[in-house]
Amino acid sequence: MVEPSLLQQVNQATTLNRTQRIYGFLIFLGLALLFGMMASFFFLSPTRFAVLYTLSNILMIGSTMFLMGPIKQIVKMFEKGRALATLIYIAAMFLTLFSAIKLQNFILTLVFFIIQMLAMVWYSLSYIPFAREMAWKIFSQCFN
Repeated sequence: MVEPSLLQQVNQATTLNRTQRIYGFLIFLGLALLFGMMASFFFLSPTRFAVLYTLSNILMIGSTMFLMGPIKQIVKMFEKGRALATLIYIAAMFLTLFSAIKLQNFILTLVFFIIQMLAMVWYSLSYIPFAREMAWKIFSQCFN
């Protein structure tokens, strides 16, 4: 008997029916929104703010994994047009947490939070046809 590959095992373990996928998506989305709103109450407390905001972003990504499946989501995240934004987004999440928890540096946490937010927007725009080009034109018009 042939042992299934790791990807096949993950796919089998994450197979859900349509109703379960929708419930999972809504639960994770609701939690992401809740943690995002809670983060705003702790804006002047960098550790709490960074942890709640970053957890909100992780849950938001997790919510979409329910809709398309984790493997397909990860593959899409690292497609040619999204790979850089994804890497910056993930690095910014890590650095936001690191600067808040380990360094306890408010300014650095704020900088990484802004980078994280901009990377999330740029990553999200990659799913809408021509959205990045339009956003870039608007941005460049604002500063010309």
